[in-house]
Amino acid sequence: MSEASQLQPAGPSPELRTGSIYDLGYHGYDGVRLGRRYAFMALFTYSLLSIWGIGRSWLAKLFPWGLAVIALVPAVIILAVAALAPAEFEIARPEEYYGFVAIVLALICAVAAPDLIGRDQRNHTLALYFSRALDRIDYASAKLAALVLSLFLVLCIPQVFLQLGNAVATDNLTEYLKDNVDVIPPVIATSALVAVFMASLTLAISINTSRRAFATGAVIAAFVILTAMGGILVNTLDGGAQQFSLLISPIGLLEGVVYWVFGVEPLADSELRKADLPGGYYVVAAVVYTAICLAVLYRRILRMSV
Repeated sequence: MSEASQLQPAGPSPELRTGSIYDLGYHGYDGVRLGRRYAFMALFTYSLLSIWGIGRSWLAKLFPWGLAVIALVPAVIILAVAALAPAEFEIARPEEYYGFVAIVLALICAVAAPDLIGRDQRNHTLALYFSRALDRIDYASAKLAALVLSLFLVLCIPQVFLQLGNAVATDNLTEYLKDNVDVIPPVIATSALVAVFMASLTLAISINTSRRAFATGAVIAAFVILTAMGGILVNTLDGGAQQFSLLISPIGLLEGVVYWVFGVEPLADSELRKADLPGGYYVVAAVVYTAICLAVLYRRILRMSV
């Protein structure tokens, strides 16, 4: 071995000592920024799908879809009876349908609202939402709109079947539809009013706790206790106290709104007839309660720490 080779240091050959340098730093986003409106619609769509369990496990779908089917049951029964009933026999009136499904709507709210507004608090994801183009008002509005639309569909779609059932029971389907086309605006209006009221009330209750069980219990208690109190008071008090006592009942209050919008008198043996309060009072009370609930919801969102 030569003297030069003996003096060469040991180690990897020069070609093995070469490497590459990679730029692993963060780069600014140069693409299209979709903005606040897109963020709102994305959250609204996600919330709407979440209410119905779409994209989640079958267990998450079971309760909302089961309740929606239950809300359809009266209309399906009406369709079945319409096929057998004599002609010119009106099976049910559209203003009566709210009374059939009021409890179902309350149960949907009790399940959907706590999960809709409390899951983000439990998972500590609110900071991620508010760090984007979405602000707190948008967040609350998207959640509210998703629940309102869900309740509106549950209340409005069965009434379409209800009208179909009444139409099938007549000899002339076309004439019935012409004579009853004026029913469509009250159906849409009452469905919207009921949906906004119930969604506002339940979200205002649910926003105050991140625990789903507590929020669900509070929502159910609000409907059950206040409705029971209104019924007891209207049957035990006299005079002006009796007239206004039904305003503390969410279900009774909304029933008064429904009958007022349709412009019909309540049934003779109903609590509305016993209270004998002009229908406009129910509408004013519903608007005031909704405004208070929305104020509670948005104030809580604005003051919430994330």
